[in-house]
Amino acid sequence: MRSLEVTFDLPGRMRHPMQEFLASTDEILREELLAWHLHGSADVEYALFLVHGDLDAYRVAIDDVGSVRDWETAAVDGERFYVYVEQRTREADRAWRTAFAERNLVVTYPVVYDADARMRLTVVGRAGDLRAMLAELPGSVRTTVHRVGDLDRRLGTGGADLTARQREVLAAADEMGYYEVPRQGALADVADALGLSEATVSAHLRKAERSLVTRALEGA
Repeated sequence: MRSLEVTFDLPGRMRHPMQEFLASTDEILREELLAWHLHGSADVEYALFLVHGDLDAYRVAIDDVGSVRDWETAAVDGERFYVYVEQRTREADRAWRTAFAERNLVVTYPVVYDADARMRLTVVGRAGDLRAMLAELPGSVRTTVHRVGDLDRRLGTGGADLTARQREVLAAADEMGYYEVPRQGALADVADALGLSEATVSAHLRKAERSLVTRALEGA
């Protein structure tokens, strides 16, 4: 059994309207598909997302999507919320999902959509099926393979447990050189860049680092 960690970058004509919204706004940082189910009719599907960003902005955007028949949201905290969606399957989705059809493949969750609407996922199956899936994707779908190998570690996205604020602070710290060896940026530099106190930045970094270390050790 093999696992493939890959990012798909769909062209605009294939993207779901909510992916386009994700790519065009700063109000949503990322979206994670936690569960997905296709109705027996193959025309209706149900999905559960965890979204990092502004709930009100997301509600306005999804309310204008024609393929969405019903949706509900539930706040987790001030930075994250769940979205349950019932929608009609779009032809644009079938166009790239066909590569997965009738193959012994399993997509694991979460599937993560970043701020540029790129979709990162892990697919598990036989090596031949994984190669065939990649070969049969439409040529307009850009793919980046991050890892392919034996299924010998815990699956999951390393940063999936981080809050939006923790991710923001980590990104700023990395940009400032805080994690360079030797260190190029100080905690005060990160705090100044974000307009936060050093104590607040330090707390966010410790919590984020704890989460990442725990996930890394569990997968070792």
